[in-house]
Amino acid sequence: MKGLRLTIAKHTINTILDTLGENDFVNIIAYSDYVRYVEPCFKGTLVQADLDNRELFNTQAQSLLLMTSVAMPVFSKKKETLSHGILLGVVGTDVALRELMRLAPRYKLGIHGYAYLVTNNGYILSHPDLRPLYKEGKKLKPKPNYNSVDLSEVEWEDTEEKLRTAMVQGQTGTLSLDVRSSVDKGRRVMFLRNDYFYTVINETPFSLGVVLTRGNGQYMFTGNVSVEEGLHDLLGSDLTIANEWTYCETDIDPAHRKLSQLEAVVRYLTGKEPDMECDEVLLQRTLFDAVVTAPMEAYWTALMLNSSSMAEGVETAFLGTRSGLMRVQRYTGIEKRTVKSFLTSVDKENMFTLDHFPLWYRRAAENPAGQFLYYLPRQDTRGKIVIAATAVTVTVGKKTAIAGGKPTFPVRPRASPAL
Repeated sequence: MKGLRLTIAKHTINTILDTLGENDFVNIIAYSDYVRYVEPCFKGTLVQADLDNRELFNTQAQSLLLMTSVAMPVFSKKKETLSHGILLGVVGTDVALRELMRLAPRYKLGIHGYAYLVTNNGYILSHPDLRPLYKEGKKLKPKPNYNSVDLSEVEWEDTEEKLRTAMVQGQTGTLSLDVRSSVDKGRRVMFLRNDYFYTVINETPFSLGVVLTRGNGQYMFTGNVSVEEGLHDLLGSDLTIANEWTYCETDIDPAHRKLSQLEAVVRYLTGKEPDMECDEVLLQRTLFDAVVTAPMEAYWTALMLNSSSMAEGVETAFLGTRSGLMRVQRYTGIEKRTVKSFLTSVDKENMFTLDHFPLWYRRAAENPAGQFLYYLPRQDTRGKIVIAATAVTVTVGKKTAIAGGKPTFPVRPRASPAL
């Protein structure tokens, strides 16, 4: 469902949700090629239509996506009409920009790297700093000029507009700039040296740019493990992978669309779906990371049991790798947790997404290995929790690479003065 019918459907769902109260029970079923529940966590049951659940469904129904429309004329090719150029009609389609950006895998771009698209007018199609929506009450709405934001408004370090001019003219080339990159919604700044690579996309009015940050991603640490060994550790209860990344294509076959990325990877590696298209390089790195990080749970559990100073205060231990793998060990129940949303699916800033690495990952990577970074998360406005993070590196022959592991832990500082 697209266009006007999709808009009407979303408006209808939101209107119905607004009429429900705490004495009502609700769930939403979507249908395309198969029937599915909008929120799978409720496992097909009706749930109380309280404020939290209504907002959850509202968010699921508000899936606004930036799209670009492409079209071309269709002329008659019959011999008797070929010379007259008779126009039969126009064919076109809408393409979600997120699907285009999946062609630039996040793990290849590195910690601070990104890809972006611009038109031949210099307007942005896709960019990490393009924020086309604003929140009005409970709803997300597009900004008035969301489709006419110039490249110079987000890459403002390009003061002489060399980058913009080259891309508008459809050139291919490179450019280096010293930039100040804001993170944590503008609360913190990182000073980076970026290399820009750009080229025109043939037979389109668009140009593609790729940005790589010096000092990150120059060397990558890889290793080989057997599929059997990797699968065993990949199925740990404390392990997740970036569900917005494409480890395996789940959109081609309708039967695969209900699979999470982890489920798709497991089915491919076990031979249940041998024809599924998967990124072999990313899978190999993910399996290696799963094996290397497998002892994390036992290590942290033993440390907590043997150290009285660590027994109180530590809420969560977790790490992440460049392959999008995360291991999370919780030491307190959700009812006692200071920031309940931290490292959950709604906490986009601290998770691997299509647009960025987690905030703690990016900040820790800018510090020397072994040096801990301490900061207060934005979700905690009362200063009752501290996040500590450090980078883990591997050096071989004087060449250093970030192995991807960032052992980090949120703690309540009053309860754990040693930290």
